[in-house]
Amino acid sequence: MNKSKLVAFIVPLQQRSDPAEQAIPRTINSVNQSVSARPHLPGLDGLRALAVIGVLAFHDNRLSGGFLGVDLFFAVSGFLITTLLIDELQRTNTIDLIGFWGRRLRRLLPAVMVLLVVVVIFFRLFADTGQWIIARNDAPWAQFYIANWHQISSGAGYWDAFAAPSAFEHLWSLAIEEQFYLVWPILVIVAWRIGRARGLAALTSIGIVASFVAMLTIYDGGDPTRVYMGTDTRAFSLLCGAFVALPAIRHAIAAGMQKFREIARGLTAALIAAIGIMWFTVDGQSEWLFRGGLFAHSIASALIAVLIASSSSRLSAAFSWQPLAYIGKLSYALYLWHWPVFIFCTSERLDVDGLVLTAVRLAITFALSIASYFLIEQPIRHKAKWVHGSQGRRAFFASTAAAIVIWFVITTPISTNAVDNDALVAAVATTIAEPAQLLTATTTSTTLVQQKPVVSSLYYLGDSVAYDMWPAIGAILSAANVTAFSGAFGGAGIVPTAENTTPLESLAAELDRHNSDLLILQLSVWDAQQDDSKQQAALDDLATFVTARNLQLVFVSFPSISTDRSEPGQTTLEDKARAVANQSDGSIIYLDQRLVLGDVFTLDIDGDGNPERKRDGIHVCPTGALRSAQWLIQELSTRFEGITPPIDDSWVTGEWANDSRYDSPPGACAPL
Repeated sequence: MNKSKLVAFIVPLQQRSDPAEQAIPRTINSVNQSVSARPHLPGLDGLRALAVIGVLAFHDNRLSGGFLGVDLFFAVSGFLITTLLIDELQRTNTIDLIGFWGRRLRRLLPAVMVLLVVVVIFFRLFADTGQWIIARNDAPWAQFYIANWHQISSGAGYWDAFAAPSAFEHLWSLAIEEQFYLVWPILVIVAWRIGRARGLAALTSIGIVASFVAMLTIYDGGDPTRVYMGTDTRAFSLLCGAFVALPAIRHAIAAGMQKFREIARGLTAALIAAIGIMWFTVDGQSEWLFRGGLFAHSIASALIAVLIASSSSRLSAAFSWQPLAYIGKLSYALYLWHWPVFIFCTSERLDVDGLVLTAVRLAITFALSIASYFLIEQPIRHKAKWVHGSQGRRAFFASTAAAIVIWFVITTPISTNAVDNDALVAAVATTIAEPAQLLTATTTSTTLVQQKPVVSSLYYLGDSVAYDMWPAIGAILSAANVTAFSGAFGGAGIVPTAENTTPLESLAAELDRHNSDLLILQLSVWDAQQDDSKQQAALDDLATFVTARNLQLVFVSFPSISTDRSEPGQTTLEDKARAVANQSDGSIIYLDQRLVLGDVFTLDIDGDGNPERKRDGIHVCPTGALRSAQWLIQELSTRFEGITPPIDDSWVTGEWANDSRYDSPPGACAPL
């Protein structure tokens, strides 16, 4: 389609009326003859305030379902923006796309650009290595409103407890909004051109159904990040708001509220109570949320938005309460600034916790948000003439280029792994210096016997903790001429799950493939999340499995884990594994890894500045993996024929310590 035909399609729409449109009264629900004259609806400011309060409470670990505030934001935004688009169509029979997109950019971009630049520079100067590297790497994606797809493609789960948080992780929702509003007005024009209000209703309805079906189809019961952050799978939240902005729907709601005032008030209160219950009870990884729960919440949010906007009841007045409305006006700035403030202002950094920490975080967030609102957002939206026309375009391209230059100037290192050869040698020396203590303190299932089982090949299994251990373990076993294979990977365990319904069958296939006669199982954090009965059943099945195959089995306990990362079932799983070993005929052994890494989680065990443990409170760095590897081979050598610690220590300073897993996430093993 050439340019003249495109203009002919978009601009001179036919001047014909629709009976449904003629029936709509020009009440407070309707938008007046110009955007600037549109009556302000303070009740919606109150809804925005409710949404941002929920998000802040969620990120402060005080409201489990507060993340649903984003869904409320989506519904309100879809309702308001679609209302404006329909009003413009009714007045002019077209939509000024450049004007629409320009208003959106003037509303959102200046504040977010300042946020990105200020946070990256501040974090570079004052934050931990990993924090500023992640912020710097994520900033360009956030700048161009594709943060959601960047997070999806990077494999960083939204609820991943092990990942270092990104200062811009929360900007995924802005990316979804801007992607949606890049496409939505064009589709609205097309639908209006084809069928006026009825065409727009059909488009909105089809979009809602398609988006919800996409969520149901793509979600497989595992990590929900893809469907939670995907534009396609979250569009229904915005479209539900758009649906209640349709002329016929708004007319029906307005008429119903006039006729059934008390019922309308009760319905509004019931909907608010319903989403309130969800906010206080929902778990962000609950499967039902992604099989209809989010959809139901979006419908409720959209209905609340149109009911509050259309009502003059006490409930609507409550949402117009001045302090609440003021928070609503600041909601965009609060949303932007709170998360970088929260992840920088930790209890460890500020040496405060509880309500005092919350108060400090909120005070800083509000101060920055007020500055953003009055110094950036409002002046650029309403006073600055240079943001319009050709000057505005030049300002946009200049600011974009300036930010890109900053990203190039603030470069990130290829690796932040702190370990060096001296630290590795020192770690080996420290571990070897106390072999007697390690061996005599170890819990075993039986007294050592004269005839030790012969091991020709061993298989090492475990989750991401074991995965980080493996480079050092593999290196020392290779130096000892022991044939060894690793099946360790994130999420691995022996308890059947929806993703792996037959873990023992998978294990059998691997053992057969490698012809292994010794299985070393690093206990899995994922198994620790299961209830007692599932843990016991899995361990009993494993004991039967190794006995039937005439295998030797070594359980390795969890390393010490920080208290805020520990799982409730961790202790019970260890106790059960120890009991299984004690009840065996000697073919099953239990080893306590805390003997080498300490009873209490410590980042830097020897105080040399090279951390043995990652900052996430669970995983290990090279020197920590090295300590465990040296300890493990000493333990195995006393129990199995064919395993002897290597005499030559040249393997210690090998390439294994530079494995990329020790730099994941960036800065995890950076110097202290």
